[in-house]
Amino acid sequence: MSNEKGERVEFEDTLEQAQQRAMDSYREWPRMGFEEFMELSPVPEDTHKQGPGVKRYMSRQPAWMAGNELPWDALFQNLKGPRPRHSGLGVFGGCVYAQAPLAAARAIEEEERQQAAETGVVKPVPGIHSIQGIFTIPGLGDRPFVYDVTNIVSARSFFGRQVNVRQPKQPSSNPTGPFPDSDAELPLNDVCFSCITTFKRPAEGADDVQSSMSAQKRYADILSQRAPDEWEPAPQSDIDIITSLFKDYKGHGAFPMLDMYKVDMTDYNDDKDVPDRRQLMLYRPLKPIPKEDVNGHIVCHAFEADRNGLIMLGNHMGYGFNMGMAASLSYSFYVHTNPEDAVMDAEGWWIQEINWPRVSANRCMMESKIWSPEGKHVASAYQDGMLVPARGPMEVKESKL
Repeated sequence: MSNEKGERVEFEDTLEQAQQRAMDSYREWPRMGFEEFMELSPVPEDTHKQGPGVKRYMSRQPAWMAGNELPWDALFQNLKGPRPRHSGLGVFGGCVYAQAPLAAARAIEEEERQQAAETGVVKPVPGIHSIQGIFTIPGLGDRPFVYDVTNIVSARSFFGRQVNVRQPKQPSSNPTGPFPDSDAELPLNDVCFSCITTFKRPAEGADDVQSSMSAQKRYADILSQRAPDEWEPAPQSDIDIITSLFKDYKGHGAFPMLDMYKVDMTDYNDDKDVPDRRQLMLYRPLKPIPKEDVNGHIVCHAFEADRNGLIMLGNHMGYGFNMGMAASLSYSFYVHTNPEDAVMDAEGWWIQEINWPRVSANRCMMESKIWSPEGKHVASAYQDGMLVPARGPMEVKESKL
């Protein structure tokens, strides 16, 4: 929730009554697995005419929006004055960040199948090695994303593709999804996201070196306190003002693809400066993902690593009740292993270890390490974004008028 003017939120009844009313409206939301949520439709070349070598894909499902399933209507039913804005301008950026490299992967996989059919030689599938993306304008949830994939390099074992992403200028004829194929023919707006994705074929390495202290070992005392799914589900929007308003309203909402839980690191972080604090997130697939779809598994890790990161830093910085803006500018994700090491089964819990080493000039940096259930350091993420406090803190008047 943000309020640039620092205006007071005032209820006709008590805040406790409003919160109870919100709790009474609790509902379970349907959640999509990977294959349904990340479905991409190839757009025929005679439809898009983007020039030779460009492959176009269109998403089929609306992107998820953080906090969209919280019972705001029930909470604000007896609110005096205008409603404060309680969400960002666009959808969760992790949706397009994951789907853009998936479009690049699908293009390469199609090329590999064609080559295998022509030569009779089947080679190991190239796995995503890195994703380097920039966000330009907020994405909208009532229309699809359109992905244009162009070739940068195709060598024997290394590949690079650029993906530019745009959306139609008008909403879909079916804005709640699935989006019809005809949406691909609509005029498109400016680029909202662009990334370069590189791929590597699996290789045998001479050495395999990582820190001797995996996240599982380093935080064993904390992790042993409860089972992974007994921690709090990752808040739909992890900003202090929102989590305090919905303090008893726990759940994933409609968050797709993954089950995610937030480890309570309060005691660990209590005596540490912000750059030395850590946050652990535990996750695994909501529904099984085909084991052979290694790139599908990798983009799920990238999707997870983007969740709530910068706004959690806002809480550590003291902006949790006066958040002005938190937005990703650039985001890089690197896979350090062969792609099969990123494959998730339905049982093992993966760990995202997060820290925030730098805040300056209204910008911030977040680092993440992705650890497999066996303690292997599989991937890392580096994100730079905007983090700006509002002009004044949000106030909530709790007394009955």
